[in-house]
Amino acid sequence: MIHDQEIPGEPTHPGRVVKQGFAAFASHEAAGSAVMIAAAVVAVIVANSPFALAYAEFWEMPVGITVGSYQFSESLLRWINDGLMALFFLVVGLEIKREFIVGELSQPRKAALPVLAALGGMAVPALIYVAVTIRGGTALAAGWGVPMATDIAFALGVLAVLGSRVPAGLKVFLTALAIADDVGAILVIALFYTTLISWSWLLIAAATFAALLVMNRLGVDGPGWYLLVGALLWFAMLNSGVHATIAGVLLAVAVPATARITPPEFTEFASGRLATLEANHTPGEHVLENDAELQCAVAVCGAARRTAAPLQRLEFGLNPVATYVALPLFALANAGVAFVGWDRFAADPSALLVAVGIAAGLAVGKPVGILAASWLALRSGLAELPKGCNWTQLAGIGILGGIGFTVALFIATLAFAEPSLLSAAKVAILGTSVVMGALGYVVVRLSCPGSDEGLS
Repeated sequence: MIHDQEIPGEPTHPGRVVKQGFAAFASHEAAGSAVMIAAAVVAVIVANSPFALAYAEFWEMPVGITVGSYQFSESLLRWINDGLMALFFLVVGLEIKREFIVGELSQPRKAALPVLAALGGMAVPALIYVAVTIRGGTALAAGWGVPMATDIAFALGVLAVLGSRVPAGLKVFLTALAIADDVGAILVIALFYTTLISWSWLLIAAATFAALLVMNRLGVDGPGWYLLVGALLWFAMLNSGVHATIAGVLLAVAVPATARITPPEFTEFASGRLATLEANHTPGEHVLENDAELQCAVAVCGAARRTAAPLQRLEFGLNPVATYVALPLFALANAGVAFVGWDRFAADPSALLVAVGIAAGLAVGKPVGILAASWLALRSGLAELPKGCNWTQLAGIGILGGIGFTVALFIATLAFAEPSLLSAAKVAILGTSVVMGALGYVVVRLSCPGSDEGLS
């Protein structure tokens, strides 16, 4: 990727910093979405090949640990859905926390439009799904949360393909909307998609979370310590009945967002250590002979790390793992839909209701909910239209909101225990996401005909 070249000694223009930041973020999301698409395609192909049975059995393979008489074992599929997805939600939680502190959600007037649009984009799809499936009974009603979710990686990936023709304000709006949507999805999972509660394990989880908050207050700086205690929190949540992925969000809440050393403090500290390093240097001496040099260098490196907040260091380190490991594995394990016996599936009234309800929620509910809530927010004066954007472009964003891949699939696995209903949900999610992605691309491209200075 080619960025604007900076001239040494000249101040960097704030607009250039923002533009380059969005370029890096969008390209990262685009690459991640491409890997997820590839994984999903592979899953569908294998699920409809002679290896379909082996594919299904592989994900049900038990994986666990045994210590003495204690044994903890889960299927590989559950390790991915409960374990790796907890890591994904940790990264999402860190991003949300950062946005609320210094990002687009930190200023009420700027946050109003995407937050209200996200609420509309969650409420209307859920209502449409309920209206379509209301005669199907409680087994079908559980899927109301499926069409509420927008996949930020795929949606931003579409905008990344369009490059510089898309106004920065439109990307900011979609990013903030998707993050607000993630907050809603997390709350829905925590409040409505839980099994029987084990209060003893929930008490242990609460005590572990309290310990994380105490660590924050005491100034514990190393992200590794938070991950270690966070693993205990995850295990307690797994056994509590509240979905284990919520542990990732709680851990993000506890991770410090403030650097322990300010830049001026680091400059003063490093200057002293560097002066000591220079004073102790003996020309021709082997590096292994001078412990003083090593101690100074290690001290400067340690102080440099502490100039970044633990939140930043953890997000920076885990983002590639979530994007290129957790999400592709989730897609590979969950996107496989067998089309064998499709005629029997199509003849199942319950499965058809689920598929139609989810498809209608994503294809109709998402754009209508996002646009209606945006109109009300602007009409009431609570918010303002993003700079350089128009209603046609917002309509394109509303359509892209109908891409519900990752979190929608995840909620579907929680909502439907019946294989036929889960298969119907997967078909509706995958099919509708493809259609909405393509349609959103066309609408945004036609509404953004210009091509200014490139972002990538």
